[in-house]
Amino acid sequence: MSMDNPENGSISIMALESGLKYVSLDEAPDVPLLIEIIGIRPDDLAKISQRFEIDLDDLQDVQDLDERPRLQMEDTYTMIVLRVPVNLREEKREYSTNPIGIFTNGKDIIVIQNDTVPLRKNRLRQRVHYSTTASDIIYRWLEIVIHSFETTLDFIEATINETEDVIMSDIYPSQLEWFFQLSRDAIFIETALKANMKVLRRLERHHVLGRMILDVDRLEELEVDLQQQVELSAIYRELIANAMNSYDSIVSHNLNKVIKTLTSISLLVSVPTLIASIYGMNVGLPFQSDPFAFPIVMLTSFSITLPLLFILRKKNLV
Repeated sequence: MSMDNPENGSISIMALESGLKYVSLDEAPDVPLLIEIIGIRPDDLAKISQRFEIDLDDLQDVQDLDERPRLQMEDTYTMIVLRVPVNLREEKREYSTNPIGIFTNGKDIIVIQNDTVPLRKNRLRQRVHYSTTASDIIYRWLEIVIHSFETTLDFIEATINETEDVIMSDIYPSQLEWFFQLSRDAIFIETALKANMKVLRRLERHHVLGRMILDVDRLEELEVDLQQQVELSAIYRELIANAMNSYDSIVSHNLNKVIKTLTSISLLVSVPTLIASIYGMNVGLPFQSDPFAFPIVMLTSFSITLPLLFILRKKNLV
């Protein structure tokens, strides 16, 4: 297996029947091959296009991060495009999902990925290399795609639970911006799952791909697993919406409490302010010649303010 710098991509070439690995496509003999590419490199695509008679434009379509899932059957090959989630732990990202392409002529199979598919169970990747037929590899890769969504949805669930705790304890949660991003990711992930479901159902209807015949029963089992992920994504999206509604309710409730408190304080301050304003006027006023005028005015202010404060405190307004 040839493994270059991850930034430049990597390519893995293995003979299906013997399990032997080859450094380059030029060294690989004319036997059924499994070719896995991570990070698309033009030179690799050109060689694959020439050797396996696959349209170069179709190979390059996987580079388009907006490419939609589809099943395309040509005379010499079949093309399956699915979408898989990206690593949501990376905050600076433009997409929530990206495409992968699976190409087969019934004998050989080529899997093209823009990035490593996030998985919690790495043994699923290892099972791919134990497969000896192109059809079995398609099943394995469908399992990987389904499990990648399961892994991502588990991460979303954990983040929802964590953020809900923060929302309940902090009026301005530090994770709120991250939560907004997650809610956007959940929508795109659910959309990708539904698009993948359409491709899988079309595979069930057109299960004869050239010289290769897919097991419909096995495809139906994969459809059940994928349907569970679709339902989970809808549940998590609803949970995110509920959490955001709870946050809005908490903010509104706290804002009302703050406004009530400020209003009560303004009412308390208004009494001495009013009395002080009256006695600040340049007109004749009671007690203006009395040496005890100031204590009398202050006592009057407190005698009105203190009972008012007691009433507001009793009603939990201050």
